Amino acid sequence: MMPKSICSRLAAASLILPLVCASSFAADLLTPKPQVKLPGKAAKFDFIQFDAARGRLLASHTGKAALEVIDAATGKLIKSVPTGAAQDCALSNGGAEYLVSVSKPPQVAMVDAETLAVTGTIPLDGPADLLTYDPVTQLAYVCHDDGKVLWMVSPSQKKVTGTIALPTQGPEDLATDATGKRLFQAMKRAGTLASFDAATGKLLANWPTAPVQMPHGIALVPEADAIAISGGNGKLVLMSQSDGKILSSAAIPPRVDEIAYDRGAHRVYCASGTGKIAVLAVEDGQLKPLGEVTSEPGARSIAVNPRDHSVWIAYMGADGSYVQQFTPSAH
Repeated sequence: MMPKSICSRLAAASLILPLVCASSFAADLLTPKPQVKLPGKAAKFDFIQFDAARGRLLASHTGKAALEVIDAATGKLIKSVPTGAAQDCALSNGGAEYLVSVSKPPQVAMVDAETLAVTGTIPLDGPADLLTYDPVTQLAYVCHDDGKVLWMVSPSQKKVTGTIALPTQGPEDLATDATGKRLFQAMKRAGTLASFDAATGKLLANWPTAPVQMPHGIALVPEADAIAISGGNGKLVLMSQSDGKILSSAAIPPRVDEIAYDRGAHRVYCASGTGKIAVLAVEDGQLKPLGEVTSEPGARSIAVNPRDHSVWIAYMGADGSYVQQFTPSAH
């Protein structure tokens, strides 16, 4: 018979080994590249996006009142475009133009993607937050920060053409589906995802996101006909686009704002202000947590380059503003 002391040590080792393996696996999910410090002072970011065709990271640098355009190949700043307090951006006009939602002064700034010059502004009657562009309706949908409306903005006409009444206050992330016919809007205060007819603005449904509370980031998962929705309470759900049914849920770190979905790798990345990136796979319509990767405290802005599957974050550090690239493991 094996001595009790040896049995105890073996039992303890059997418990520790899976934890060590899981930790090692999580660390291997994303490999950080050196941080890139941007010119200027430390200032906060909001949402970031990718211009895959040009290999650019588009960072809404709210505190710097600019859209920062960064070369993804080198990590270097191409240009800081003065737009006002940028909150989010989207590509329009077949990728020839960047639309930037601005909270101060309240407007949408239009930026030529080639010259990186501001070609016009569209005034709003309140501070803008996030936005999305629908190539089918050729409209941008812009959130009134903590308001109860979305502005429908026509870039070609350079004006607001209408508004959409929201069921409650506190809009966060939004997106249109693959057909361009439906608009989905996360409602933070109510804990719901509202669905609208993108052309008319008619409310079609308002689905609870529980167990997600305070929904913030959303990302379409087309192959599952679903939407990934993150909550400030440390939950992520996969919701059916058709009927609002919760298909799957998983734990993530709290204080997640923006999320990104890599369609080629079938991975969801959730950026937490706690300094963690949660990585989850989508398999057979279910969320599968893969692990958490250390990032930087306060880094809640995240985007994926669909061409090489790299993951980018932007954040305000103690001594400046930074972007950082992570390269994924084989998938």
